[in-house]
Amino acid sequence: MNKANLIIISVFILLNNLIFLNLYSQINNQIEVKVGDSLITTIDVQNEILTNLIVNKQKFTQENIDNKKNYAIKYLIRQSIKKSEIDKYQIKNYRERDLQKYIEKTAKNLNTNQKGLEKIFKQTGIDYQVFIRNHKIELLWNTLIFQLYRNQTNINIVDVDNEVEKIKENKSVEEIQKAKELILNRKKEEKFNLFSRSHFSSLENTITITFQ
Repeated sequence: MNKANLIIISVFILLNNLIFLNLYSQINNQIEVKVGDSLITTIDVQNEILTNLIVNKQKFTQENIDNKKNYAIKYLIRQSIKKSEIDKYQIKNYRERDLQKYIEKTAKNLNTNQKGLEKIFKQTGIDYQVFIRNHKIELLWNTLIFQLYRNQTNINIVDVDNEVEKIKENKSVEEIQKAKELILNRKKEEKFNLFSRSHFSSLENTITITFQ
């Protein structure tokens, strides 16, 4: 991270911290939501709100915090449900490179690198490891869905060929092959996302969610 970017980020953090410290000092850690056997506390919600504000480069104002609260609670409920299912199937593996790419993308959005990103979280008193853990849950969830539905993701090649037929004019053999691969991957991803949403929806209907 170059000196200019470091100065900009440091000023951003300093200004936001003046508001953040006042807001955070008013928080009592209480249970906000029970999701099955899991608990979501006030600190969990606050941590997610502020993480979201940081990665989206928004100020720590009371208005922004209030606007993010419902989103943060819904997100944490989803994460709790997913983690419960991941634990049930004892899913341990995920693509570590995907996690690294996510970290690098987030850091780049803030004009810094991974070390700089960790420093931003530390200076604002937000748990960087929770940020990492939440994305690991997404990656582990992807592994779970793939394992459960991999035999149901066959794609109708005729449909792929029909799409290729519409765009192959004036294209080389290599371009046509590349287009076919892109269409095939898109259709696989669409099917994967469909299974993911369906599986989550089924879980959501079986878990007791209690707001305190």
